[in-house]
Amino acid sequence: MTDISSSEFRLNSAWRAFGRSTAAGTGALTALLSLIAGVPLATACGRGALALFGVLILTRIVGRALEWLARVEDSDVRSYGAEAAESSEPRS
Repeated sequence: MTDISSSEFRLNSAWRAFGRSTAAGTGALTALLSLIAGVPLATACGRGALALFGVLILTRIVGRALEWLARVEDSDVRSYGAEAAESSEPRS
């Protein structure tokens, strides 16, 4: 299992919660606006479901990108730290 810092875990957890609530709101609002526009109930439900899953997929992709960026940044910090330690050693 990979090591995950608590700040990464909190960000990941917060992002997932934000994505779920945003997706639910977007799906419900899309369905409601479709009903107000006068489309049949089945069509409004379909549009709402598409909006829900679209936002869920989008937040999942952005969440994965955030995880990837955190890993890349962490590995860059580690590699720069190792280079700095090597360069500070006295040379003979």
